[in-house]
Amino acid sequence: MEFSESAFKEMTDLVRGALKFYFQPTETPVVTDIHLQPLRESGELIVSDDDRELKRSVISELAELPEDSFSQVMEKELRAVLKEIDKTTPLETLNIWKPFNFVMVDDEGETVAELMLFDDENQLLSQTLMDGLDKDLENFLKELMAD
Repeated sequence: MEFSESAFKEMTDLVRGALKFYFQPTETPVVTDIHLQPLRESGELIVSDDDRELKRSVISELAELPEDSFSQVMEKELRAVLKEIDKTTPLETLNIWKPFNFVMVDDEGETVAELMLFDDENQLLSQTLMDGLDKDLENFLKELMAD
């Protein structure tokens, strides 16, 4: 299932509005991640940082998603929202200390999916790009220590 164009626009406007504060330059970047919390029961989408809620809105189509595919659909749609925002206003320019993440969280605030990661050199769109990185690093360190 995909969201309608109007629901997608609502989500994009909500996230863009929540990030407005972080697009303003300050002397010191903020240390935080951005949390996107879709709530199926109420149809709300909440955007927060590590300390506070930035914005929330009811997106009625969220409540219409089947429970068994809710996380997968929301992960895909939220990634698309972030990519859309990034086209016009690069997210790497946010006044947030790198590395920082955009993560999808569940009802309890636990991370369900890493949507986008920014570090000093790269923008990674999903956790799947990092699969195997720990094992590769571990093997590299073992080889390095063996020398």
